[in-house]
Amino acid sequence: MQTITRRGALMAATATVTSGLAATFDKSAAAASATSSSGPPTRQDWIAFARTVTGPVYLPGTASYTSGKRLFDRRFDDSSPAAVMVVERPADIAKAMAFTTRFGMQVSARSGGHSYVGASAAASTLVLDLRPLRGVRYDASSGTVLVGAGAGLFDVKRQLAAHGRALPTGTCPTVGVSGLTLGGGLGVESRARGLTSDRLVAATLTLPDGRSVTADRAHFPAAFWALRGGGGGNLGVVTALRFATHAATSKGIFTLTFGGGAAAKVITGWSRWVSSAPRSQWAGVHIDALGNGRLHVSILGVTEAGAERVAASAVRAAVRVAPVAQNYRQLSYLDSAVYLGGGTTSARQGFVGGSDVFADLTADAAGAIVRAVTDRSRAGGTGSALLDPLTGAVGDPAADATAFPWRDHLASLQWYVGVGGPGGYASADSWLGAAHRAVGRWSAGGYVNYLENGQPPSRYYAANLPKLARVRAAYDPDRRVHGGLTL
Repeated sequence: MQTITRRGALMAATATVTSGLAATFDKSAAAASATSSSGPPTRQDWIAFARTVTGPVYLPGTASYTSGKRLFDRRFDDSSPAAVMVVERPADIAKAMAFTTRFGMQVSARSGGHSYVGASAAASTLVLDLRPLRGVRYDASSGTVLVGAGAGLFDVKRQLAAHGRALPTGTCPTVGVSGLTLGGGLGVESRARGLTSDRLVAATLTLPDGRSVTADRAHFPAAFWALRGGGGGNLGVVTALRFATHAATSKGIFTLTFGGGAAAKVITGWSRWVSSAPRSQWAGVHIDALGNGRLHVSILGVTEAGAERVAASAVRAAVRVAPVAQNYRQLSYLDSAVYLGGGTTSARQGFVGGSDVFADLTADAAGAIVRAVTDRSRAGGTGSALLDPLTGAVGDPAADATAFPWRDHLASLQWYVGVGGPGGYASADSWLGAAHRAVGRWSAGGYVNYLENGQPPSRYYAANLPKLARVRAAYDPDRRVHGGLTL
């Protein structure tokens, strides 16, 4: 197999490649061919398809395929998608939809490539690499920004900061803005500004039938509802997103470090603080297993510049435990993004992650979290429990106003284990399962951006699942777009 560019396909075409195969598919052609083709595409089928699109098509057996299918998590390096198509024009996605429909295949969209289950390089799918679609265009007259679906978070932050504007997003610089938004989008400004998806005013997507539509509150409202928290791969392939921006402001950042024995008190005290703290103040709890039976416990806080010490004082009062170390700094908006993201890019790594969502954090629930992390440390392993608030502006919309269901809840807990080699995944998976069981009686579900294999959709969508399933059936009845969950 080989890499097939548009030019290469034209040069390689032979008499066995008919003009019918080389033609651009429209919806009627796709429907007709869907009943006449059987088996996977042949090399000649791929060559014919590649002649119709602008970007290259990478097939197994080439270095371009190996690098093109590569995701952030090294766990999926051996994934086996059927091919990778580099999307240089959104219009070419319709051709990919027609081609895959003809052969009964699925497509999977790849932007940042941070899917916890490797959904954007799934076996036997045609991967649509959206990274060339990374334009960022700010409109000063409306205060909105149009972002290509292939853009990474830091690039969006950097370009918006040049206009004095910002979006509430996560901190990892290489996460794709589209994947983050479609799942909701938690970050350090969520309490003040809401989820990333709450700032979405419109999204353009290519549907499985080849149509390109723009969904907003007035047009395709059911799709717009689903795109705000329903996760990727449920309706079509998003190519562009328009957001309402807000002013970019300098940040105050504080870190409070506590003794490992205070972990449960830190969690319950933090939960009291985060329930009523001013919206302009955000803080998250980190409980880290050190691999020697001990824990590292800290609270990271982010406020407007100048409010960091006042916020930290309120956190300390709520926790009722003196920290063993404190750190404070004030940074410009963009410098704070670099600091919180650990740089402007992030290296690929192996990891296992998952989540639980809590309506409340009682002393018993906090104790269960701490025991789960302690057990990991005593077994010689490292890993983390990261608590992020769901309070403040996150709770302004009703629970059914968008597909994101956790509007009346206190916190999201991310379980995370860095994995150094293939042999570490089994241990990390086992601990993740044990951690879920430890907190199961208090957990309301999980956050879809921290998707896990083997979990039912109801765990991520709660009471919003029936509506989301109906919308999915209306827009993608044949499940042509792969997103990691079967609705």
